[in-house]
Amino acid sequence: MTAPHEGRVSRLGGSILLDGRVSWAPAGVRGTQPLNCYLIRSAAGAVLIDTGVRAHAAPIVARLRGLLAENTPLAVVLTRTEMDCCLNLPEIEAAFPVTAVHYTGGITVPVVDAARERITVEEGRPVDLEPIPGIPLRIHAPRLRLLPTLWPYDPLSQTLFTSDSFCHARTETDTVLDPEAVAAQLRVKFSWLDHADPTPVLDDLRTVFAADPVHALAPGHGFPLRGKETVAAHVEATLKEIAR
Repeated sequence: MTAPHEGRVSRLGGSILLDGRVSWAPAGVRGTQPLNCYLIRSAAGAVLIDTGVRAHAAPIVARLRGLLAENTPLAVVLTRTEMDCCLNLPEIEAAFPVTAVHYTGGITVPVVDAARERITVEEGRPVDLEPIPGIPLRIHAPRLRLLPTLWPYDPLSQTLFTSDSFCHARTETDTVLDPEAVAAQLRVKFSWLDHADPTPVLDDLRTVFAADPVHALAPGHGFPLRGKETVAAHVEATLKEIAR
């Protein structure tokens, strides 16, 4: 199945070793895991969803230089203001004219010259944002979170950027759904699910995925999930595990 607006979204970042020391990964999982940020392009500029970890700053800036012409206006949207999302802001601003940094709550954003624009989103009431002409985004505030988190949705590519959720895919082509991987990732990242009423979380997830067609899930950790059928299967597995 061909994705809508093929090539509009690019994945940037690098990989880390899973050796039991990565807090957001299940302790028994070994191998490597990609850490991602994403670039959305239009004729007027580009939007970067998160900035990656400091260890990947050089390859991320190099990839941006390969994808964008010099002096391309670049807006940044942070899904979280945690260190794996925001610490490369100074390096990126040194390479490109950053128009603004859009974020919500949590840890203070690193010092930059660009305008810092805080986004306030209520649960179940997404807001629309167009940080660069031609790149309209719908911003969700999911209930499946620890600290304040945003899930931007790009309606043209039908991509939902899910930050630290839906991070369970362990291969580039995760065609065989592994419910155990879904369960392990949820429990290590969102351990509070074992002590909470799951109903509000389930209702919120169903609302998010009913609002717009989602062709791709783009998490900050792990591999993206592509194709409407694949997305639907992984969402259903996630709902079942949360309910359980």
